[in-house]
Amino acid sequence: MTEQDKASSSRCYTFSPRYTDLDTWRHVNNSRIYQLHQEARVRAHVSRFGQDAWFSDDARLRPVRSITDYRQVSWYGSDIDARISVTACDEDSFRVYSELHQNGVLVGTQDCLMGAFEDGRRIALPADIQQVMVDASTGSAAPLAPADYRDHLYHAHNFAIRQQLTPRYADVDADSQRSEAALALYMEQARSTGVRQLDFAGLGVLVASVDVSFEHYQAGWTPLELAAGISRIGNSSFLFTSCALHKDEVQVSARSVMVVIDPTTNRPVPISPALREQLEAWFI
Repeated sequence: MTEQDKASSSRCYTFSPRYTDLDTWRHVNNSRIYQLHQEARVRAHVSRFGQDAWFSDDARLRPVRSITDYRQVSWYGSDIDARISVTACDEDSFRVYSELHQNGVLVGTQDCLMGAFEDGRRIALPADIQQVMVDASTGSAAPLAPADYRDHLYHAHNFAIRQQLTPRYADVDADSQRSEAALALYMEQARSTGVRQLDFAGLGVLVASVDVSFEHYQAGWTPLELAAGISRIGNSSFLFTSCALHKDEVQVSARSVMVVIDPTTNRPVPISPALREQLEAWFI
């Protein structure tokens, strides 16, 4: 592979959803869609830095923040095509944007701010990685909106929805850190704990977008505390703000946009007064 090939702006991959990727709605689970974006990122990284670049014993590239939009439901039985490109790079981070298509339809996107970590904590971006990413960058990244949901985390211990979670061996990745996939799953668990307590009176709910901020990737075996609450209620949508606390320190946090739908049409519907009252009880 030539240096020009390594630095080209985009990579394309095809994935086949597995039966075990499906959820109770019989479509591909949101966390599994997230993992397809992650897999595309890892494969693109390997294509640029060599066949052993999927692991590291020093600096590890991990998301600092990811914004995943779930545009359409994805189904079992049809391949999903991924396209991924580097859209920006500066001294300590770079941006990666990925799209997922199924049957010619755009089903999801992810905008990811990547940084370097060592021993689970943020470090400067290595110069050799920065140079490759600068060469690969399209320069098309728009500024990220502020992650203002993190402003609520100082009182996470007071969030209405709480749950203790025991880390599993499977939550540790090939570099012996808490895995990105596991941290994203923690945020799914935090919001789903709340969703299961709500009475939708026959209506349904979908996740439209999840904005995740990763503080560190240090592993540990002591129980984590998941905390979540409601930060905004709109006409047909509401926002869950959630976090996972490791030894009383926030390790990951997220804002999830939830949309109330009519299950027969899959179209958004107004939040009923009864449901609004339930959500208001969880305001943070």
